[in-house]
Amino acid sequence: MKDYYDFTPVEEALTSARTLTIVLPVSLNQDKVASALALYLSLKKAGKEVNLACSRPMIVEYSSLVGVDKIKNKLGGRNLMVSFDYQEDSIEKVSYNIENNKFNLVIQPKEGYPPLSAEKVEYSYFGEQADLIFIIGASSFEELGEIYGNNKSFFEQGNTINMNFNPSTQSFAKINLVNPQVASFGEFITFLISTLKLPIDEDIASNLLQGIERATNNFSLMKSSPMTYEAVAFCLRAGGRKPLRDFKTTESKPPFTKVLESKEEKVEKTKPSPDWYKPKIYKGNTKI
Repeated sequence: MKDYYDFTPVEEALTSARTLTIVLPVSLNQDKVASALALYLSLKKAGKEVNLACSRPMIVEYSSLVGVDKIKNKLGGRNLMVSFDYQEDSIEKVSYNIENNKFNLVIQPKEGYPPLSAEKVEYSYFGEQADLIFIIGASSFEELGEIYGNNKSFFEQGNTINMNFNPSTQSFAKINLVNPQVASFGEFITFLISTLKLPIDEDIASNLLQGIERATNNFSLMKSSPMTYEAVAFCLRAGGRKPLRDFKTTESKPPFTKVLESKEEKVEKTKPSPDWYKPKIYKGNTKI
């Protein structure tokens, strides 16, 4: 597994990176979500500050994945912004003070204007910063949806790593890891974790197994290779839980039953009529 792909550029980038962001495209599947979550949990376990985002909301199908509630629908940021409805010339003064280790922002309305309603105050963050940005399963920045549209400079100026196995993927990132030989993103992330000796535990391994199993249709696709099974073995050794598939069975008569039925029908059709068994008198002609 160590020689299967050269992750040296990623290793070098991770060495100096403290804050990281992982982004998923709007075209999702179980494999992409499971793999991104596995990478997120591994990097968090390695002591990194990590955010995971996707423009598209998560659906019930992904609820079995560990950490799915950590996926945000927009990027965060270092700067806190306080917003509220404003009427021109309604504010007398804005000030702050610090008491008992608390920062207090004081907004004083002008005489004759109502005080600011706490229920209408909104909080948000802007100024997202990351030393390294992982993009899982996208062929271009545009496939990231609104997250890219609202933060173009963040992606275009950031240190981005694109991971994909689609050979038609554009080289849009600073580092492009495109390997058409892998059968799933779960397999790809498993190689990354194993090669760079990143942390892995039962939950991380279970996510990876779900991704690999779903992407290969329970390992039935022709694209599954010996490396696929090596990735599975690595995850199982790490304590990964085997994915459970629901198999629906329907009652049906065995094929030979229909054959027997058809023979019985045939016998029924060839039975002689009831008058066949009645005595019959035949008259001969003695004339010569």
